[in-house]
Amino acid sequence: MSETNNINERRQYYRIDDSVIFSFSIVNENTLHRDLDEGTTESDSFEMMERFAQMNQQMKVSLGRICELSPETASYLKNLDNKIELLAQMCLFKEQDSDLGTRRQINLGAGGLAFGHDEKLKQGSLLSMNLILSTDLLCLRLKGRVLQVSSQKEDNYPYRISVGFVDISAQEVDQIIRHIMRLQSEQLRAKKE
Repeated sequence: MSETNNINERRQYYRIDDSVIFSFSIVNENTLHRDLDEGTTESDSFEMMERFAQMNQQMKVSLGRICELSPETASYLKNLDNKIELLAQMCLFKEQDSDLGTRRQINLGAGGLAFGHDEKLKQGSLLSMNLILSTDLLCLRLKGRVLQVSSQKEDNYPYRISVGFVDISAQEVDQIIRHIMRLQSEQLRAKKE
C-alpha cells in the first residue's frame, strides 16, 4: 500500500475537534520549497515551545528505563514533570496575544485540518502553519494546501477552510494520530464518569 493511501486511510479514521494554538500565513510555491530546505525563521516563543516538546520526548525514553528499575522514583519524576508541564501550559495560555498565535478551534486529522476564518482564502493556496497541541505541548510546523472553502453559519467565522498537509513526515503524522487518540480516550473516560 502506498504512503498516499495510508495517509488517506488515516484521514478517514483519525479526526477530532480540538482547541489549539494556531497561526498561519499564505506562502507561494517558491517560498514553500525554500522554507522547507532552509528552515523557517519563527518566533522565539515558538522555538522555545518546540525545544520544550523535544526535551519532553527525550525524557519519556529515560523515564521508561527508570520505571523498570525504581517505580517509586519514576512516579515521583512523572509528578514533577506534570508540575513543570502545568506551569508551561499556564505561561503559554496566559500569552493569548503572543507571537505564538491564538487559541482556535480546529478539526484535526492525520491528513489535514479545517478551521474557521474571516476571509475567503483561494482554493489551492499554500499555507505555512504553526500548531501547538496542548496535550503534549507538541509544536508542529506544517505546510498545507487549501482544498476547500465553504460558507458556514454555525461558527463565529463566515468561512470554513479545509487544508491538506503537504510534505508531512511519517513522524509528524504519527504525532498527530497519538494526540487524537489521547484526546479521544480522555473524552471516553469523561463520558463514563
